[in-house]
Amino acid sequence: MGKPKAVQRSFILDPESCDKVADLIMEFCTQTGADRKDALRFRLSAEECIIYWMEHGLKGNNLILDMGSHMFTPYITIEAEGKPVNPYVEINEEFGSFTDSILSSLGLGPEYSYDDESNSIRFRIKKKPLGQLAVLGIVIVAAVVLGLTGLFLFPDSLRENLLESLINPIYNTFFNILGCIAGPMIFLSVAWGVYGIGDAATLGRIGKKMMLGYAGNTIAVCAFCVGFFPVLGPGMSTSAGSEGHFSSIAELILGIFPSTIVEPFATGNTLQIIFMGIIIGIALLYLGRQTSSVAKAIEEVNLLVQFLMEIISRMVPFVIFLVIINMIWSGSINVMISSWKLIAVLLVAFVAVAAAYFIVISIWRKVSIVVLIKKSIPTFLVALTTASSAAAFSSNVDTCEKKFGIDSSLIRFGIPLGMVMHKPVAAVYNLLLVFFFAEKFGVTCSVSWIVVAVLISSIIAIATPPIPGGGAVAYTIIFAQMGIPSDALAMALALDIITDFLITAFEMLVLPMALVSISSGLGMIDRESLIR
Repeated sequence: MGKPKAVQRSFILDPESCDKVADLIMEFCTQTGADRKDALRFRLSAEECIIYWMEHGLKGNNLILDMGSHMFTPYITIEAEGKPVNPYVEINEEFGSFTDSILSSLGLGPEYSYDDESNSIRFRIKKKPLGQLAVLGIVIVAAVVLGLTGLFLFPDSLRENLLESLINPIYNTFFNILGCIAGPMIFLSVAWGVYGIGDAATLGRIGKKMMLGYAGNTIAVCAFCVGFFPVLGPGMSTSAGSEGHFSSIAELILGIFPSTIVEPFATGNTLQIIFMGIIIGIALLYLGRQTSSVAKAIEEVNLLVQFLMEIISRMVPFVIFLVIINMIWSGSINVMISSWKLIAVLLVAFVAVAAAYFIVISIWRKVSIVVLIKKSIPTFLVALTTASSAAAFSSNVDTCEKKFGIDSSLIRFGIPLGMVMHKPVAAVYNLLLVFFFAEKFGVTCSVSWIVVAVLISSIIAIATPPIPGGGAVAYTIIFAQMGIPSDALAMALALDIITDFLITAFEMLVLPMALVSISSGLGMIDRESLIR
């Protein structure tokens, strides 16, 4: 499919222009090669937006349709002159703008803005990318071919020179960039997430219960999977070093209070960054309109940082290519091959976590476990084949509302929030990855070290935004905290492409179970729909 033809047309805001704009949007989406469901969604959203504007005093004003491509990403923008009228402000009357913000960042919703006496709605059209497995296959084949060619044809001095002067510097630069953006990204994600709850009453009533439930599940499941340590981890240390780890836990807890506002970002202290994000978010929430300009700035900078991370994530295939060549030429390919054990243990752990969720809900709510699994399978398959929580979103909503009978208002808030905060599978993955690399690199472990690993793995899983590149940032922070050499980052990044399918699929599988538990406690579920 070729590059779509740019379109810029002016209309008068009336019913006739509504139909014309909808037809032009559908035609443009067809040219971009967008999925038909997405094209219909964009068309319907545009129609609803224009109708809303007409019903709220903008009828007869100038309407501009602008469609084109920016940074290789097709977009659709509709602008209407007049007073500020946000068509999406009433979507989340009870829960504020948090849900809409999350959906927009995931590419599932429009972005509204008002500037120069003009209302603007913008859609970003994501082209169908080459599947991750296909990209991984191409990268691996190309890297193996070049790596083996160089191994047998290039002299040792040339290979060493290429590693030292080209491949390793590029690799180090990439992770330096990740480390630079990690702190601001986590801070903005946490601060905006707390503020986006909407108001203090919602935070105290439903938001607090849901947030604590999601976070509690994540930490509890991660702690449960410490049982896999004997399978993956090294031997336990019985030396006095264990006391040092216990003291480090106290230092970790007390150290969440930074001495200066810039210290967390300068030192990369994740807990301090998260703590500051929570405090700032709560303060903005309680001050409300008095700090609306600050909140708006945080939202915009958050979008900017996520955009930068999306650009950085496009470099990942090239980094993987260099990583594999490095492994072949440096003789460390045996470490990569040995990861089969980790993947096998991960599968067992993920199945065990999912089974625990289903068993608990089945016993507590007196529902057949077969019924629960049968209802959840469609969402699981969507996530497994796409490695995208965004792709599984609509299936998850349909399952929770129609099959589990959860109140729609809770779903509208709970699923987007759960996609950000409910990360038990990701936490388990982080933990087992730490165990695996601790054994590979001879890191000294103790009981207190494991406790710290559980806390860090859980916190980072929750704090990592659901965007491309977020996992790479998480590994950088976790490994630095747990004393694992940076050499492990290359292998973790390569494994991430494979394991992302499993992590996403199992996260989407257990999220409805957590929502069933929370909605039952709030009395916001139809039991008849749940059991049938």
